[in-house]
Amino acid sequence: MDKKWLELLERLVNTDTGFDLDNSAKLERTQFVADILKDYGFHVHRESAAHVALKGKPPYLTLIGHLDTVFKEGEASRRPFTLQDNVARGPGVADMKGGAVLLVAVVEEAMRKNLDGLCVVLNVDEELGSKESRETFEKYARESVCCLSFEPGGIHKELVASRKGIASLNIEVKGVKGHASRLEEGANAIVEASYKVCELYSLNGHIGGLTVNPTIMNGGEKSNITPDLCRIYCDVRFSNIEELREFEKRLVEIVSENRIERTSCTYSLIERRPPMLFMDEMKCALEKVFQNLGKRFELEHSSGGADGAFFTAFGVPTLDGLGLCGGRFHSEEEFALIDSFEDRVSLAVELLEYFDQRRR
Repeated sequence: MDKKWLELLERLVNTDTGFDLDNSAKLERTQFVADILKDYGFHVHRESAAHVALKGKPPYLTLIGHLDTVFKEGEASRRPFTLQDNVARGPGVADMKGGAVLLVAVVEEAMRKNLDGLCVVLNVDEELGSKESRETFEKYARESVCCLSFEPGGIHKELVASRKGIASLNIEVKGVKGHASRLEEGANAIVEASYKVCELYSLNGHIGGLTVNPTIMNGGEKSNITPDLCRIYCDVRFSNIEELREFEKRLVEIVSENRIERTSCTYSLIERRPPMLFMDEMKCALEKVFQNLGKRFELEHSSGGADGAFFTAFGVPTLDGLGLCGGRFHSEEEFALIDSFEDRVSLAVELLEYFDQRRR
């Protein structure tokens, strides 16, 4: 990994871009990355929570990544970038500031090979669910021939071929207040909610690869009052839309049947990210590229969602996990493996050349 890329990685890691900053501040702090792309001849501008860089005309070879992290303001000062032998550490070093640096290196190599029709989208709200930048991704997905996403690769240099979709489930159970010592006076919303949590959790393993995990539950006002309200949040992951539809059928049954008299229940189920599918065209591309490189990389399916899913939803062949390899993402022990840099750059450039030929 050349010194200039290490210096860029250090600067990025030492720039706080956490969830507690608004998107405009994160865009301002990371403008220096967009300026590098501008120096390469890209037309650079900002859209919803994202830097966008365009060179040439569509259909685009699109490269995406995010510049935000899960760490609070001040984390970079408390725990700045370090490098020891092959291991780099610091907030977001792998997820995915290392990937952002690798993306820029791929763009530079693509310039050397005279590739045109390039689109780069670097958003700053991925760790918040890409609520604002989704609009930007979907806009350019409609104009893309492929998408390469630079989320981190696995510790054994795996690539991410597919990902689950993510949905948010909110349930509200209403009951009746009463004195806690007189059970007949009230209708306990917490007890009813507990039944529903157990029923929902029992669906795991019975709807394909779908998982449902109740992660937040709030209810009660005072220790001597029967609670008349309880709210539940569930994390839902699914491999395809059919699984999500089947889950909602079961969900309707669960929320409409109450064990505790005089309780009632409502819900909202919102898809936050579609699943990222491993499309046949990307399978063919990888086989060809592996032959050209004389080496193969393992492919994995991830239960974590990411922005590449917005592209497969529009039929765009997409590959993820092209960033620096590493592990312990979202923790203080997060690390990136520097020796994965060159292989990742070569792989990504080969894929760009493959899809460049396909669009002609």
